[in-house]
Amino acid sequence: MIRKLKLAIFIIILIIITLTGLYWLALGALILALIWLLFGSELQVIVWIKKHSFVSLLITIPGILILAISVRVFIIEIFAIPSGSMENTLLVGDKVLVSKLNYGPAMPKSPYEIPWINLFWYLSADKTTNLDSAYWDYKRIGGFSSVKHGDVMVFIHPLWGKRDNYFIKRCVGIPGDTLQIIDGVVFANRQEKSVSDHAKQLYQMKINDRTEFRKMTDSLDLEMWGNNSGDAKENIILNLTGLQQKQLLKQESVNSVSIRTVENDSLQWVYPKDRKLAWTIDNYGPVVIPRKGTTINLTPINYLIYQQTINRLEKAEIKKMSGVYYLNGLPSTSYTFLHNYYFMMGDNRHNSNDSRYWGFVPEENIVGKASIILFSNDWNGLRWNRMLKQIK
Repeated sequence: MIRKLKLAIFIIILIIITLTGLYWLALGALILALIWLLFGSELQVIVWIKKHSFVSLLITIPGILILAISVRVFIIEIFAIPSGSMENTLLVGDKVLVSKLNYGPAMPKSPYEIPWINLFWYLSADKTTNLDSAYWDYKRIGGFSSVKHGDVMVFIHPLWGKRDNYFIKRCVGIPGDTLQIIDGVVFANRQEKSVSDHAKQLYQMKINDRTEFRKMTDSLDLEMWGNNSGDAKENIILNLTGLQQKQLLKQESVNSVSIRTVENDSLQWVYPKDRKLAWTIDNYGPVVIPRKGTTINLTPINYLIYQQTINRLEKAEIKKMSGVYYLNGLPSTSYTFLHNYYFMMGDNRHNSNDSRYWGFVPEENIVGKASIILFSNDWNGLRWNRMLKQIK
C-alpha cells in the first residue's frame, strides 16, 4: 500500500512538472527514479555490486558527482552579495539561492563552465588558452516562466571581465519596452513602474527643528548625503527606502520630502555619454530595449544608443564614415537585432553600477532568478531575521 502511494505521488509530481513545461526535468527525474529502482532490485549483477564495496564505491562517487553538477548547472546555485547596490532588498553578506528553473537554465558554452569538470581543463590550459572562448552555441532549455518587470536576477556582466563576473540587479525593462526615467521615476511603455518599499533613493526634505530631526535620524540609523550643515530651513539630503520616506513624512520636525535628482551637467552624463542625449541616472531615455527580430533605422541617435550593443554583443561591425553607416563593410540604413536584451537597475538607485552606465544585458547572460535569502551574516554574526527570506 505504501509503495503504491509513493508511486502515485511520484507520478503526480511528474505530471505537474511536465505541465509547467519542464519536460527535461521530468525526464531527468524519471531516469533517476529508474536508476534508484534498479539498484534496489534483486538482479544478479546488482547483488554482486552490493557485495563488492569497492565496485559499489566506484559507481556511487561518480554518481553523486554527476548529480551535484546537474543540480548546480540546471536547477539552483548559491551566490553571495558583495556590494550595497541592491540595498535594502539585499544586503552585503546575504547568501542568495538563485533558481535556474524559472527562465530555464542556459546550457554551458564551454567545459570551463561545468563545475568540477572544468578543473581538468584549467590544469591542461596553457598561456595561450582563452578561458572565455565559447566551444558551443548558446542554448537555453525550457523554464516555467519568462522574465518579468521587477524580477531580481543574477547575470554575467555583458562587457566587463570574464564569464564569472556576476551581477545582481532588478529588471526594469524587457525586450521591446520603451523605457524612460523622469526625475528618478521609471516608466516602461509610459506606465510608471512601482518601486519596492525596500529600494533606496535620494530624498531632500525641509525641516523645522534640526535638533529633533538629528535625534530622529540617529535613532533610525539613516544615511546622510553631502553637506547637510546650515540652518533649519535648508534642504536635508538622505538616502532612504520607501518605508523610511513614509515614516519621515509623519514626523513633526519634517515639513516636506521629495526625490532628489542629480544635476544635468556633463559630469553626470551616463551611457551613452553624449551632448545630443545628455542622459543622467535620474533622467534617462526614452530608449527602446532591443528585441530579437526588431529592426531599427540607422540614424545619428540610434547609432549613439546601439553602436556598443551591435559591435560588442551582437558580434557585428557597424561604423559611420562620412555620414554613411556601414554594417560588416557594406552600406546599410537599418539593423535587425539577433538577441533579446534587458535593462537592469539596482534598488539602491544612487549607488548602483547598472544598465544606466553600461547598457543592455543580453538574454544569454542571464543565470537565473534570485528567489530566497538562505542566510545572512555581518561582523556581528548571523542576521537571523533574514534567514529564508523571500526576495521581492
